[in-house]
Amino acid sequence: MYVDGTADCRDLLTMLFDSYKVETTTATCVSEAIERMQQTLPDFVISELFLPSQDGHALMDKVKAFETTYRVQIPAIALTVCVGVHERTRALTAGFCRHLAKPLDIDKLLAMIVCRTGSVQAMAANTCL
Repeated sequence: MYVDGTADCRDLLTMLFDSYKVETTTATCVSEAIERMQQTLPDFVISELFLPSQDGHALMDKVKAFETTYRVQIPAIALTVCVGVHERTRALTAGFCRHLAKPLDIDKLLAMIVCRTGSVQAMAANTCL
């Protein structure tokens, strides 16, 4: 699942993941993300920290509650314009496994996702979540 308030970002990552046969669900905000998670359990979550209404940290609070309720683990990556040591520390403390800055390193992100989903056999997966 990819959560971002910017349509262009959602479209770009969806197109990119589709080319590698990684099925992607998108959401524009925290409430929409949680609603979609209740319909289909994602293998992972990628989220911008700067979201409309509630931020990515609020999303992680809800993801952690979801994990507890359903006894699952959902790795999460913060892919964000919120950069710097403080933002990275805050994201990791909130429960994100990784903090990646935009503009993104597509190869690094793909390696993380492919490692988790196993969708593309040919890619090296040395940056697993």
